Amino acid sequence: MLDAAILGLSRWAVSRRWENLPGPVADAIGQELAGLFAVISGGQATPAQRALVAAWAPEPGPCTLFGAGSASVEAAAWLNTVAGVCLERDSGHRLAKGHPAALAIPAVLALAEQRGTDGPRALTAAVVAYEVAARLGRATSYEPDHHNHGSLGIPGAAAGCAVLLGLDAEGVARAVHAALASPVASSWGAALAGSPVRDQWAGAGALAGLASARLAVAGETLPGTWPSPAVGSVEPDGLVPTGDDSDLMVGHGYVKRHSSCAYTHAPADAALLLRVDLLASGITPEQIRSIEVVASPAAVRLDATRWTTRHGAYFSTPFAVASALLHGDVSYERSAPAQAARLTPLAALVRLREGPLATPDARPATVRVVTDTGSVYEVAVPHSLGDRDHSPFDAATHHDLLAAALTSAGPAPFGPDLVVDVVAALPTAASAATELARLRLAEPERKP
Repeated sequence: MLDAAILGLSRWAVSRRWENLPGPVADAIGQELAGLFAVISGGQATPAQRALVAAWAPEPGPCTLFGAGSASVEAAAWLNTVAGVCLERDSGHRLAKGHPAALAIPAVLALAEQRGTDGPRALTAAVVAYEVAARLGRATSYEPDHHNHGSLGIPGAAAGCAVLLGLDAEGVARAVHAALASPVASSWGAALAGSPVRDQWAGAGALAGLASARLAVAGETLPGTWPSPAVGSVEPDGLVPTGDDSDLMVGHGYVKRHSSCAYTHAPADAALLLRVDLLASGITPEQIRSIEVVASPAAVRLDATRWTTRHGAYFSTPFAVASALLHGDVSYERSAPAQAARLTPLAALVRLREGPLATPDARPATVRVVTDTGSVYEVAVPHSLGDRDHSPFDAATHHDLLAAALTSAGPAPFGPDLVVDVVAALPTAASAATELARLRLAEPERKP
């Protein structure tokens, strides 16, 4: 039954044409790409990512390192994917249980550049990559300890790359089957410990997706290879889009405004609203005596009140709440280990209590503060801001978020208007590479 569903999904993939996609789908993938280009370019400017690129020492090549130089298709797929997740600002999808755009699309765009693909075909492959990743993510019941940065994007990247390589439906299905047998056996333990290896799982997944498509070209894969017991199990119902593509998942995800795990966003949003009330009452952080957070079990699991790495902060609900209350934001800057001393006294006051389970419609959170005089302040939110179905950001806020992502680690490599212009030019571009190359910077000097 799963084999038939994957073949049906693959038939859908090879039959897509950009000019036939509904307008909302075209708009949605454009918004996804603009956000993706911004977070990748901003991520490339971080010291850790600059060091990683230097360690890879990629030779200049046909593919864009967004916000940086150029590289081979393999290096671009890996390094752009890692840069896209290292700020913890990449968009996600509640039903997909992860981040289809950042994990699946960079490999597709790198291959499109290498092959000189035109803009409409590259965009179509990006839609395919997103949708295949999102639908398989929705269909999968993951093992509790599996972190899907090393698995979710692989089948999407494989399908999108297979479309670019001109495979028929059976070939795309072979690529997806190979991808589903190629996950990184990644654990939440590493993420909760604050290890940046979590970002490398995403890069490995991008490269595995590209490799799966190439393996399918060679005709070497067989169906029935999913899933790995370390990942989980999949339910094939609902894998295949129906009718006029009005039920596509792209466009129904969420956009991040905080540099932290999505599970922390509702508590952070509640804390930001609460901060307004505290300031209006003249209450300073030093006067806070206790902070109670009622949130989903997934948010409560992220309970660290001390951290020594950026990723340790990203995966801490107390960090997000403390940063929101103290600074009025949860930015990349706040996750720096040097900032921990300012935040951990407030984070130590946070007590987490499980509330309702997160659902496709809500990730509620309540933050309650008691001051030194016994005054109580409380704010509840039904879900985090930025969910496209329930609390979407307006166009001006989206523009501001692009700018914020680009400047996360310092001066922007270019402005948000250039990102928007590149995305707008792709639907009619004779070469996707020509447009994407506008988001490069000068090549770094190579050591002899």
